[in-house]
Amino acid sequence: MAAPRLTRRAFLRLMLIAGIGGGLAFAERRTQPVGVRQFLAWLLRGWRRRVEPPATVALGASLSYDEALLRDAMMELWDEAGMPDVAGKRVLVKPNLIEWIEGRPLVTAPEVVGAVIDTLRSRGAAEIVVGEGPGFRRDAGPVVAQSGLADVLARRGVSFIDLNYDDPQPVPPRDGWFPGQSKLWLPRHVVEADLVISVAKLKTHHWAGVTLSLKNLFGVVPGIRYGWPKNMLHVNGITPSILGLKQALPPVVSVIDGIVGMEGDGPLFGTPVPHGVLVVGKDPLAADVVGARLMGFDPEEIEHLHWGIWTGVGQGIRIEVRGTPIEILRRRYQRPPG
Repeated sequence: MAAPRLTRRAFLRLMLIAGIGGGLAFAERRTQPVGVRQFLAWLLRGWRRRVEPPATVALGASLSYDEALLRDAMMELWDEAGMPDVAGKRVLVKPNLIEWIEGRPLVTAPEVVGAVIDTLRSRGAAEIVVGEGPGFRRDAGPVVAQSGLADVLARRGVSFIDLNYDDPQPVPPRDGWFPGQSKLWLPRHVVEADLVISVAKLKTHHWAGVTLSLKNLFGVVPGIRYGWPKNMLHVNGITPSILGLKQALPPVVSVIDGIVGMEGDGPLFGTPVPHGVLVVGKDPLAADVVGARLMGFDPEEIEHLHWGIWTGVGQGIRIEVRGTPIEILRRRYQRPPG
C-alpha cells in the first residue's frame, strides 16, 4: 500500500506545531520566560536556514602537532572552507585555555594557535591579538605560560589579552537569548574586532555534552564584570547563553583542534583521544555539528546544537564537508558522566 501523501501545507503545519511544542518545553527549562512571539521568530529563521545554501566545513587529517605541517594544513583548509577575507581586518583569536593539568588535553594546542596566526598574516590581517578569559582562573597568565602558548606568541610578536580584565563595553543582546537584560558587557578587544576566531578543543563536557567552538565563547565574558566562574551564564541557562553570545558578537568563525581530543569526564578530567583531525568552518554551528559527528554524537542530542539548528543561529542541516571524508575520521568518544 502506498503511503499517504504529505502535502507542503500539512508539512508546514506539523513543523510549526512541533516547533511551538518543543519551544515551550525549552522555555520550561529556562530561568526566564520567553514569549511565543519570540519562539515563532526563532523558528521562522530556522526554517529559512533549511533552504539557504549549504555551509562549508573543511576537515583535515593531521596526526601530529608539527608546526610546519600544521601551518600548511591550516592554510589549505582555510581556503577549502571558504573562510572570510581578513585583509586589513582586526582579528581576535580565542583559544580554549580553561585550565592547565599536566598530561591532559584541556587546552587548544599552542601549535594550532600559531598556525592560525600564520594563516591570518599570510592573508593580510592588519591586527591580530589572542585573548581568553578562563572561568575558573582569575589570572590566565599561568595557563598561557605552562601550555607553551606564551612562547608561540613571543616568536610571532603577538599580544595576549586576558579578556577577564579587558575594558568591558556594553553591547545589546539579540534575539531574546538574555531575557531581562538590556545590555551585555563584553571585552573591548572583542567588541572592536572585525572577526573572532573561536579556536576550540574537541572535547566532551559534563554539562553541555560537547565543548567545541560555540561553547568556547563563554571565555569572552569578562570576569571583572560578572565574577568567577561567571555564574550569570549558568543562571541564564547554558544553552541560551551559548547561542546568545554567538548572536551578540562580531562575526565568528571556527577552528577546532582535534589532533588530540578528550572523551569521558570533560572538560577537565577526561581521557586523551589521539584523533588526528582539524575542523575549519565559516559557520560555527555547522563546524560544531560536524565536530559532534566526528565524536560519534548525534547533534540533535546536544541541546545547544539542537536549538541552534531549530532557531537558525547557523546552518546546521545543509552542510558540505570538504577535505578528508567524515566517515574516515569519525570515532566513538566515551560520553561524559551524567
